[in-house]
Amino acid sequence: MKNKILFILLLSVIQVVIFNSNAAFAQKLKSTDVPSDVVQTLDEQYSYVKVTGWVKEGNTYVASIKDGSTTGKVYISAAGEWINTLFTVPVNELPSAVTDYVKANYPDFVISVSALEEKENENTHYYLEVKPDGVGMKASVLTFSSTGQNQLISRTDPEGFKDPTVKQPDKIEQAKAAAAEKQAEKAAAAKREAEEKAAAEKAAKEAAKNNPKTTTTPAKPATTASKPATATNKPAATASSKPEEPKKEAKPKKEKPEPVVKDEHGNIAIKANTVPDVVTKSLVKKVLHPEELNWFLVDSVYIARCLNQGKKTAVYITPNGVWEKTLTIMPEESVTGLMSKHLNDFYPGWRFKNAVKEQRSDKDDKMMVEFYEKANYKNKLVTTVFFDKSGKLIRTIDPDYELGTNDKKESAEDDALNKYYEKMNMQLDNDDASSVPDNVKAAFNLKYPKVVNVEWKEDGYMNYIAAFYTTRGKEFCVFNSYGEIVETWVLGKNENLSATIQDYLKKEYKNYKLKEFYTVKRLADKLTAYKVVIVDKKTQEEQELWFNLSGKPIEY
Repeated sequence: MKNKILFILLLSVIQVVIFNSNAAFAQKLKSTDVPSDVVQTLDEQYSYVKVTGWVKEGNTYVASIKDGSTTGKVYISAAGEWINTLFTVPVNELPSAVTDYVKANYPDFVISVSALEEKENENTHYYLEVKPDGVGMKASVLTFSSTGQNQLISRTDPEGFKDPTVKQPDKIEQAKAAAAEKQAEKAAAAKREAEEKAAAEKAAKEAAKNNPKTTTTPAKPATTASKPATATNKPAATASSKPEEPKKEAKPKKEKPEPVVKDEHGNIAIKANTVPDVVTKSLVKKVLHPEELNWFLVDSVYIARCLNQGKKTAVYITPNGVWEKTLTIMPEESVTGLMSKHLNDFYPGWRFKNAVKEQRSDKDDKMMVEFYEKANYKNKLVTTVFFDKSGKLIRTIDPDYELGTNDKKESAEDDALNKYYEKMNMQLDNDDASSVPDNVKAAFNLKYPKVVNVEWKEDGYMNYIAAFYTTRGKEFCVFNSYGEIVETWVLGKNENLSATIQDYLKKEYKNYKLKEFYTVKRLADKLTAYKVVIVDKKTQEEQELWFNLSGKPIEY
């Protein structure tokens, strides 16, 4: 009974030690216990994510985050420096090249950690930890590129790692091999001793024969120097040896020029290594496994064209890495019931041609459906209808454009259609309120009942911008097509720009001068920031910079 009590006490002590040990490595924190520098760093890096918890591992603060259905962990030092971020990737969504490597090099191991890792000055890559199945086993750390062929970047195995692909020798077989080696050494030593003894006896007999009266001592065994030359002692090369003829250098093969890749508008693809890392990282968040990826730079926006889950996709990203929108070619099955009802009611006998789904950063998603009306099918005249994400009609583009001379060629049709789209998507002239939807104007009048002399513009994304003056000065208000406010901009006085931002501009942009700045409020994510416009003193070229309320540079 006494032993049983002692055992229970010992078990309790062990549990307490283990608990305290784990707490030392991962201490759960309240959000109020996290230093402000750490919180601010997280906000600068990932302002759009939801923070679900904090822990402290040693001197590192770890934030658990969630971005839609994606979860991850952000590691920040106590000094407020971002270390890295791991976005969880399900094992069944890893590229086959990665899982094939693990299966071939770590058979019977399990993948305990599977993630996309972001680090300063490094391309986003896959991060894996693999280990033998069992408690307390040490893991190997592997990293793979997240683009191209998903090549292995690094592999770090723990101390004492035994390669599972190499067959480990059996202990009994090792003992047998050691005994056989020892026996062979003994036999070789006995043979050498017998040969030396025989040589000594022979030398003694010859000496006795030549000098019968002289007492002789046995001759010592011959030394290594007296041994005849072996077959390995080759004679030196003679002067008559012919010198080797110099080998003819092989003619370098002519490298084939890289094929020129163009999109449907004639834009030429740029090299992947010219795309900023921040843009590449933004793409990885939107398209996990892009195939047949090509990059284009159009009007200062990077466009990644690729196949995503078998669908043609185009992702639009700003040079600062801010995702703008994604266009995806969709099958006819993507036309929802509400959309089909509208088409069947107003265009009986219509034939599907194409559909494009547009996902936008402002959540104002759309679907464009191209089809042939029954009367226009023979001439291949295309009607285009835009729906919102709920399937409600936004607008219709009728086929009143003229085709090219050769109406049998699809390229002529597409070219004419593109020109027609360009015409339809022109910006509105200033103060052209007649082209602004009534619900948008009503929403503006409700928000600003005393404002007159409003100038309206469309931003190309079916948003309507109202420019006007109030007691605060010049303001802008951006509405979507539903009459909802997306953003508000207020022009500030240059002398009121914060000293922190002014000091930053003096240090980092010596050849620029301040033109203007705005206080911008984005309602969707409740973000407030400063947009600062600066001008190069020599070239007069303008540049936009964004800062948070603390005056630190951010990506917007």
